[in-house]
Amino acid sequence: MITRVLATTIATVLGLYAFWADMLGAGHVLNPFGIMFLLLAGLIWFAWEPIRDGFRSAKNESELPISRLGSTIVK
Repeated sequence: MITRVLATTIATVLGLYAFWADMLGAGHVLNPFGIMFLLLAGLIWFAWEPIRDGFRSAKNESELPISRLGSTIVK
C-alpha cells in the first residue's frame, strides 16, 4: 500500500508541477505533460492489482530479467 501511494503521489506531483510551470511561463493551462502524468496517476491508483500481480509473477518465475504483464512476456 505504501508503494501504491508513493507511486501515485509522485505521478500526481509531476502532473501538478507541469501545469504550474506552464502557467508561470505564460503557456497553455492544458499542458499535455500535466494531463499525461495525471492520467498515469489514475492508472496507477485504479489498476494497481494487475501491475502488482504482473511483477510478482515475474519475480517468482525465474531469475531472468523478465517483465510479465498479463499474457505478454517481454524479454
